[in-house]
Amino acid sequence: MLDISTPVDKQVEWLARQQAAYLITYPSNLEALLLWCRERQIRLPTLSRAQTLSEVLHPRVRALCREVWGFGVDDMYSCQETGYIALQCPDHEHYHVQSENLMVEILDAEGQPCAPGKMGRVVLSDLHNFAMPLIRYDIGDFAEFGGPCGCGRGLPVLRNIMGRVRGMLTLADGSRIRPDFGGPHFREVADIRQYQVIQKSLERLEVKLVAPHGLSAGEERALRQMILAQLGHPFEIEFSFHDDIPRSAGGKFEDFRSEI
Repeated sequence: MLDISTPVDKQVEWLARQQAAYLITYPSNLEALLLWCRERQIRLPTLSRAQTLSEVLHPRVRALCREVWGFGVDDMYSCQETGYIALQCPDHEHYHVQSENLMVEILDAEGQPCAPGKMGRVVLSDLHNFAMPLIRYDIGDFAEFGGPCGCGRGLPVLRNIMGRVRGMLTLADGSRIRPDFGGPHFREVADIRQYQVIQKSLERLEVKLVAPHGLSAGEERALRQMILAQLGHPFEIEFSFHDDIPRSAGGKFEDFRSEI
């Protein structure tokens, strides 16, 4: 075990000393490790698999892991109240609900079940908590069911997990999307070590940056265009600069947070 707040270079040194075969960490930390290793062409030859939990795993992190370390990522969906909710299928990138332990419903705004492929609220009923059962417990996440899996396990499939309500960006028409700002590409614009986007209103975003040298007018313009191209909506964007953007008390890092 190593504290998640340990600097990335020290984490890489520690993994090498441990001759680690497996790594379990948060997706945001895995991405930081991969970027560090890619920049310095570090392989970690004993490492054969990475597992992630606690945060939404973006597809870009899966692709980056295959590029840098040559293997995939196994993701786990869980919460403190019920434990494991769904685990990634060994043969695919979608997730199997752990139906032996809990029932999972995906409901729309009217409380009706969502069809496969339609995003809705995750509602849980656990089957193993005899002290205080949780019945139809809304955990504040969004996800969507998928169709049957060809692996033969027969468990329900979650095709996509969008994460917390506060991690969803709200558009002017009231619809919600899971934003992906393409954070690694920010580094192609300027020396940006960390970023966090906060939705302040339906029209305004604050972008917090850890950029030791600041941004020139051209870099700021390029970064603004990059963000707006990802979102497809003309948000007003305000940049603010910080020495560090801390993780939460639980060690999680949110690259996006909605205050709506």
